[in-house]
Amino acid sequence: MQNKTLTIEGITYTPKELFEISGKIILNPAEPEWKRDIFDFILDWMDDRDFVEVKTSGTTGDPKTIKLSKKRMIASAKLTGEYFDLLPENRILLSLPAKYIAGKMMIVRAIVLGLDLHFVSPSSGFWKEINSNFDFVAVVPLQIKTLLKHPAKANYFKTILIGGAALDTALENELQQLSAAIFHSYGMTETITHVAIRTVNGKEHSEYYRALSGISFSVNRDNCLTVHTSHLDKNFTTNDIVQLQDKHHFKWLGRADNVINSGGIKISPEILEKKIAHLIKNRFCIAGIKDKTLGQKLVLIIEGTPFDKQTIKTLKNKILEVVEKHENPKEILFTNSFTETSTGKIVRKNSI
Repeated sequence: MQNKTLTIEGITYTPKELFEISGKIILNPAEPEWKRDIFDFILDWMDDRDFVEVKTSGTTGDPKTIKLSKKRMIASAKLTGEYFDLLPENRILLSLPAKYIAGKMMIVRAIVLGLDLHFVSPSSGFWKEINSNFDFVAVVPLQIKTLLKHPAKANYFKTILIGGAALDTALENELQQLSAAIFHSYGMTETITHVAIRTVNGKEHSEYYRALSGISFSVNRDNCLTVHTSHLDKNFTTNDIVQLQDKHHFKWLGRADNVINSGGIKISPEILEKKIAHLIKNRFCIAGIKDKTLGQKLVLIIEGTPFDKQTIKTLKNKILEVVEKHENPKEILFTNSFTETSTGKIVRKNSI
């Protein structure tokens, strides 16, 4: 690992040079934190330890720090390179925070696959700094939403990989206009980013995720996905409810820990949200709140200024046209802003 070089913005650096450059940047308070995080990880990668410490995003609980094997991270990088046909000297853009696994793995891919790494501030407006072509970039949904407003900038990218959170129907429809090949990833920190990919636009557009090489899937009695892979030290059972097509393909339906039990009927909020997404322009989520009669009462929470009475009445009527009776929200609530994870996922338990 010590013999690996890293190419940054067209210049190839030896480990010794990387050590010197990283030290200068990390110790310079004038450098932005996101940039210092990049070079801090480069130093971590070059040290003698066989693991790195990574923060989880906190989607289903409090964020925590876990240890990931460098050997397994290298294996993951090679799987990504194989899937997307990434070749030495391909230009890739890091636009995600390097303190989390997705950002770290972009750096690892550059080192392992001999790619030319470029980086920008990991903000929603990252595209403002782009004036040249890239073969590959990974983003979160919020970033692709802002990029959509500037389609000329999107044309700078050959392949765009979206991860970190689900894509809503409206956004996915908008993405059909882009010429770049767009993919959506399935994975998490514990699986060292993605283990499956689905095509978002073009002729091969699909709702089903396809496993990377050497990876297969099964489900338990609750239809939660189990990941079987040679590059991890064990099988990994998730809380994601899926529709399994075969051992290499699945459709994601929702989180088991988000399921709402209302009057004995179990409702997946993610499935319900897709049904009504075309009716609501604001960001929203479906949640369950305690109810003496039903156990949990289904509610619709909308981000932004509360609607007037007539607009709410109209919305309720439109929702009734597209959902089953038991799926109809009992109340429509409003919030100024949702609590989010670092990747832009709504933290449902904090939204009620």
